[in-house]
Amino acid sequence: MTAQVLVIGAGPAGIACAYYLKKAQIPYVVVDKAEIIASTWASLYPSLRLNTTRFFSHLPERKFPLHYGIFPTGKQYHAYLVKYAHDFGLNIQLGVTVHRVCAEGDGWRVITNVGSDWYPCVISATGRFNAPFTPYIDGAETFTGKIIHAHDYLGHEPYIGKRVMVVGNGPSGVDIASELGRKRQCTAVYLAQRTGVVLRPRYPYGLPKHAWVMLGEMLPKAIGERLIRHIESLKFSNLEQFGIRVPQSDAESSAAGGTRGRELIYVAKRGWVTCVPAPIRFDGDSVILADHTRLQVDVVIMGTGYKAVLHDYLHLNAPRDKADWLLREGQDPHDITTGKRQILGQPGLYEVGTFYQSKGAMYNFNVEAKQAVDEIMARLAEQA
Repeated sequence: MTAQVLVIGAGPAGIACAYYLKKAQIPYVVVDKAEIIASTWASLYPSLRLNTTRFFSHLPERKFPLHYGIFPTGKQYHAYLVKYAHDFGLNIQLGVTVHRVCAEGDGWRVITNVGSDWYPCVISATGRFNAPFTPYIDGAETFTGKIIHAHDYLGHEPYIGKRVMVVGNGPSGVDIASELGRKRQCTAVYLAQRTGVVLRPRYPYGLPKHAWVMLGEMLPKAIGERLIRHIESLKFSNLEQFGIRVPQSDAESSAAGGTRGRELIYVAKRGWVTCVPAPIRFDGDSVILADHTRLQVDVVIMGTGYKAVLHDYLHLNAPRDKADWLLREGQDPHDITTGKRQILGQPGLYEVGTFYQSKGAMYNFNVEAKQAVDEIMARLAEQA
């Protein structure tokens, strides 16, 4: 049967879409340019663990094996995704690169490396983790060392005996700097901070955050919300004594979010990682910091995040929200949790995999996928 829905991206968001489309008996196909399912998760550094617990990070109808523990590793998560797609018999075609998606009639013309096809509905589920963002720093082209993105960090071995600077104190930057420091095989490890970092306990009062969320949801609403707010407010204090910069304002604190775990405290306290100001310029074999300090480094690892990739194949002159996603029907531009999954003014075109907060990206992927499929069912019924 001819597919009525094309899902672009065979990562967790695309797999969730495939599950709900199959359950709704809507003919579909998932395509991905990689040769392996969930390719981003197939090539991450070995020590990476999910920031969200097993309780909210699994796909529909299939929990994680018990031996994965509370916080599964990236390697375990990838194996889980591959097995899930196989066990549920999801229709996924790999090695298919989408070049262009454009409106045609009551649907969408999709041009790929294998041809051109028309679909009534298209779901963009390509997310952000496949598009590393590296900001330009003055003099980068003259730097005699090596600059890579955290996306390309696969372990500490290539950096033995090197002076390494990790730029960015989000979860990836903190993880990588902490791992390099803990291995104690680099000549020096620096964590460059443009803003302060908020470090939160991974097990508040002995339980993971999501266990408290589950408990809060069972209590009367007012009490549950107060409990969850308290748990989310917990953080490690006095980080400055270890040289770790903390947020200097409420706005900076809000932007910092929070990274769970005390690993950075452990390595900074022992001098295995040194926190420094952000780089403003490269000069030969050195990095000039915001306080005009000069540090000689061999490798710079940019833990500077990712950007949405749907704009690579969707050339729409459409408004975007504050996170650079295309604005959706009924969405408040300042609140990504609002609105439908259909892109504003683009009937039959949907976004899934955009919200990474609250219970976590993986939980939200399931919610967004279900919402998109429900909207597609309604659209196809109207067209019938």
